[in-house]
Amino acid sequence: MNRRSILVITIVAILTIATLAGAMAFLQEIGAKDDRGKNVHFDKPPTRIVSLGSSFTEIIVELDEGDRIVGVDYSSTPDKIRGVPKNVIDLGKPSSLSMETLLNLRPDCVIIWNFGMYENLITDMEKRGLKVVAYYPKTIDETFVLMERIGDILGIDASPMVNSLTDRMNVVLEKTANIPDNKRTRIYLELASMEGQTVGGGTLSNQLIELAGGKNIFADGTGNFMANDESIKDRDPQVIVVENSSKFETAHFYDKYGITEAAKDKRIHRIAAGTLTTSPRLVEALEDLACWLHPDLFEEPI
Repeated sequence: MNRRSILVITIVAILTIATLAGAMAFLQEIGAKDDRGKNVHFDKPPTRIVSLGSSFTEIIVELDEGDRIVGVDYSSTPDKIRGVPKNVIDLGKPSSLSMETLLNLRPDCVIIWNFGMYENLITDMEKRGLKVVAYYPKTIDETFVLMERIGDILGIDASPMVNSLTDRMNVVLEKTANIPDNKRTRIYLELASMEGQTVGGGTLSNQLIELAGGKNIFADGTGNFMANDESIKDRDPQVIVVENSSKFETAHFYDKYGITEAAKDKRIHRIAAGTLTTSPRLVEALEDLACWLHPDLFEEPI
C-alpha cells in the first residue's frame, strides 16, 4: 500500500471518528436526566410532545416551541395558556387520561410531574414504548434547572430565558435582600383551591414571599394547609393576597378580615394564580408581591 493510499484511509478514519463523536455529542446534548434519576435519550429533538403539567407547557411556549405540543392535561389548554396550539388535544387529568387517545397522538416525548400518584401511569407509558421524563421542582433554583433541561430536550438553549428572569429577580432583590426582619411586611396568602388554604415554610410561594421582603404569617406551617379564620385574624397580616381564580370577590375578604391591618389599610390584593408556580411566570409573582409589600421601594410597576 502506497503512502497516498495510507493518507486517504487515515483521513477517512479521522472524519468517520469525528462524525461519530459529533453524533454521540448530539445525542448526549438532547438527552435528559429526570427527577427519578433516569437518563432518557432521544434520537432527535422531539416534535410531538405531550405536556402533562402547566409549568412544562409554559416553559415550552416561552421558548417559542409551542407548535411541538400535540397533547396537554386540563391545566394547559389554549384558553388557559397563551401560545398553546388551538388544535391541541386535551387529555384531561393525568390520573384518568385515556391511554388509547394518548397513543393515537404518537408522542415522541411525554413530560409529567414526578408525583407518587403517577408512578403506575409512568410505568405503563414506558412499557408501551413512550419516552417519559418526570420532574418536580420545588424551588426557584430547581425551576431554572428545569427550564435548562427542557431546553436541552428541545435542542434549544434556555440560558437566555433563565438569564432574563434572573435579571428581573435581581432588580427586586437589590431593594429587598437587606430588609431587616422587623421591617418585613406580614402577609397572608390565600390559594384559590379552597377558602382558607394557605402556604407554609418550604414552599415556592413562601420563598417568593421572603425574597419580596415579606414575612409569611404561617411560615411555621408545612406545605399547603388550611388556616382557620381566627388564627388569620390573630396573626394580623399587614397585606392579604388572594389568587384571582378564587370564586370570591375582593369585597368578601374585606368583610371577612375587616379587623386586620391589611383590610383597614386597603391592602388586599389579587394575584394571578398561574404565577405562583414553577414556571417562567414565578418572577411576575415576585414582582407583584414586592410592589404590594413595599410600595415605598417600588413606586412604579416593575
